[in-house]
Amino acid sequence: MRRRFALVFNSKAGVAIPRLLDGVLSAMRAAGANVFQLPARSASEAAERVAEAARQGICDAVIAAGGDGTFRAVATGAAGTGLPVGFLPLGTGNVLAHEIGLSRRAPDVARVLREGSVIDVGGGTINGAPFFLMVGAGFDARVVARLNYRTKRMLGRAAYGYPVIKTLAEGVRHFDVELDGRRFEASWLILTFASRYGGSFVLTRETGVGRDGLIAVVIEARSRCAIAKSAIALSLGRLGNPETRPSGVHVLPVRRALIGRQALVLIEVDGDEAGLSPVEVLADGPRVRLIVPDTHVAGLTDRHTNRVP
Repeated sequence: MRRRFALVFNSKAGVAIPRLLDGVLSAMRAAGANVFQLPARSASEAAERVAEAARQGICDAVIAAGGDGTFRAVATGAAGTGLPVGFLPLGTGNVLAHEIGLSRRAPDVARVLREGSVIDVGGGTINGAPFFLMVGAGFDARVVARLNYRTKRMLGRAAYGYPVIKTLAEGVRHFDVELDGRRFEASWLILTFASRYGGSFVLTRETGVGRDGLIAVVIEARSRCAIAKSAIALSLGRLGNPETRPSGVHVLPVRRALIGRQALVLIEVDGDEAGLSPVEVLADGPRVRLIVPDTHVAGLTDRHTNRVP
C-alpha cells in the first residue's frame, strides 16, 4: 500500500471541483497517507519538480490532480523513473479517467491511489516532447484555439458549443499528412493511444491506454457537411467501425506521422493548444507507470497485456 504522495494540482484545469479534491485528500489522510504538494507554475516546472521528487525518493507515488494536460506534465517528469503516477480527475474531458474506468467518487479515487494496480504505459513524442494520450490537427485544434478557458471552467463541455459552430461556419481547411510513408490530404487528424475522445466518446476500439498502439484517424472531409457528419459519427461511436464510419475517414496504425509540412495547421495535444505545424509524431516514446483500478488491469489481461507488479 502506498502511503507517501506528492500532489501536483492544476487549479485552472477545466471545471474546478474542490469538493472532489478535498474529499479524496481527506479519505487518504484518514487512511494514514501523507500527501504534500509540489507547487509548479507551468507544465514544464511541474515535470521538473516530479523528476526531482523521483530522484530524491521522497514519495511512493505522485498524483496529477487536474485534466489530461496535467497528467501529461506529471507523466513527462515521472517517465523512466519508476515513480507511479495516479490521476485525480478535475478537468473537463478527463479522457484518462474514462479510459481506465476511474470513478468520480472521492472514496473510490482515494482507494485506487493507495491500493490500485500499476501498469506500464507507453507514450509517443511530438517534435521530441512526450505525450501519452493524443495529438489533434486541423478541425479540433481550431476549436481548441477558440475556446475561452474561463467559460470552460464555468460550463465544462458545454463551452465547446460556440467554438464548434464558429469553426464549422469558417469552412474546411486541408493540410498534408504522411503516415509511415502514406500520404493524405486531411481536414482533421487524430493520433491516439486512447480509445476515448473528449471524455466518454468512443473514438476507436483498436487501442487504449496500456495497449501501446498509436492509431491515426484521418478525416478527408471536403465540405462543412462532411466534417459535421464525421463529428456526429464520433459522438455516436461510429468512427471506429468500418461499416458505420462516413466515407473519407481512414483508421490505421501508425509509427511515424509528418503533419503540415506544406500547409501550416494548428495542433493540439490532450485538449491544449500546441502551436503550428510542421510536426513529427513518433509512436515510440517514453514509458510511465500508471496507477489504475484493478478492473482496468483485468481488461488489459483479456487483451494479453502484461501487468507490472
